[in-house]
Amino acid sequence: MAFVFRLNQLLQIALHEENEVKDRLMRKDGEIAELDKKIQESKNQQQTALEQQQQDLLAGDLVKVRMYPAYLSMLKKQETFYADEKELQIKQRQKIFDELVEKQRNRKTFEKLREADEAKYKKEMAKKEQSKLDEFANRKKNSLLEPDNA
Repeated sequence: MAFVFRLNQLLQIALHEENEVKDRLMRKDGEIAELDKKIQESKNQQQTALEQQQQDLLAGDLVKVRMYPAYLSMLKKQETFYADEKELQIKQRQKIFDELVEKQRNRKTFEKLREADEAKYKKEMAKKEQSKLDEFANRKKNSLLEPDNA
């Protein structure tokens, strides 16, 4: 008779839930990485705009020079928006991480129960096997001790 864990379905559900939360956490990490990329792009655009403004100043193109403050302001607002969004995403990631820790704790509890049940099962099987061996040994001993009445 093979070992069957009495709470196996609950363990499978716990594993499934844990994997779903891990997937959500990976997606959230991807969103955060995307925001980091956008923040960096905004900073690069600001740097490029400042360099271009400097060249336009040296060239004496005052029409273009007057447009840069508004453009730089827009880029700074964009960077601030992405930074705020990143903070929000990080808070959401922490909640998902906390949920993952809870799901892992549940799974580990079921695994410990399974290990305990399996150890108990093995102990019972060993006890039954030993009693069969003892019974067999007693029969063999009794058959050797009885004189042949032939």
